[in-house]
Amino acid sequence: MNQEKKQQLAIFGLGKMGMQIAKRLHKNGFEVLAWNRSGEPREKLQEFFSESGIKNQESRVFSEADAVLGAMTNQPRVFWLMLPSDVIGEFLEQKLMPHLKAGDIVIDGGNTFYKETVQRGQMLSEKGVVFYDCGTSGGVWGEENGFALMVGGPKEQWNIAQPIFKVLSGGENYGLVGKNGAGHFVKMVHNGIEYGMMEAIGEGYGVMKASDLDLDLLQVTKIYQEGSVIRSWLIDLVRNIFEKEDIAGTKGEINMMGEGEWTVQAGHELNVDVRVLEDAVNVRKESKLPENRNKFSNKIVALLRKQFGGHSISKE
Repeated sequence: MNQEKKQQLAIFGLGKMGMQIAKRLHKNGFEVLAWNRSGEPREKLQEFFSESGIKNQESRVFSEADAVLGAMTNQPRVFWLMLPSDVIGEFLEQKLMPHLKAGDIVIDGGNTFYKETVQRGQMLSEKGVVFYDCGTSGGVWGEENGFALMVGGPKEQWNIAQPIFKVLSGGENYGLVGKNGAGHFVKMVHNGIEYGMMEAIGEGYGVMKASDLDLDLLQVTKIYQEGSVIRSWLIDLVRNIFEKEDIAGTKGEINMMGEGEWTVQAGHELNVDVRVLEDAVNVRKESKLPENRNKFSNKIVALLRKQFGGHSISKE
């Protein structure tokens, strides 16, 4: 971005991640023009803009997507889409495509299936529109700590888009990892790995819980946190679970968004052994059965999802 003029970006979609992205960009000097279909997130973000106390900022929230387009003045125009995977195709084709011009930059920051991303990249390229797919990780902690950003797209325009990703990142944990589709592919595999790691943690704690050794699992977790081979952010979040969550009152139903299953599918297509990831996916499917809802391991995994992503849980 040209640092001599205001940095402007439109963001469509103010869910958990989209809201944080809009706030972080605003706090770092971007003029954010935001839209969301439902009203409550729009009101919350407008309140944040009004109370942020940042001078010379003209960030605004709009009730109509078309109004965002009319308010954009910078060239090239930059559009960040933070929409569910089952919505983004329709929004892009019906709401945005008719207004796009050659040189515009479109960023898909959601969890879109990478093969669809490849097709959209080709479609937009034919119009002269620059397209980046961005796998976005960081959960509910991203606004404060920064996101990990895995980006796919053209190298030629990377210098224009890079400052956006740098601001959103936690430092150097972002990058152009390949052509269109690569960003979403890497994030898809990230989430598949996440499934396996969380399941391993849940099962390990399940074994300890089932033993007759009367273990203090909070104490064990504190020991695991420092110096152990398995120390990690996920173990840190397990400590939060034991200190703050009602484990007994939580149903062991583990929801999933689909990326883990996509990773398993890709593994099969590429003839790669993904048995651990496949088992983790199957456990999540089986967690919906009444006989599995009281599994301690399932409760830990469900609460881990709540801890890092703000995902909902079911109560007993």
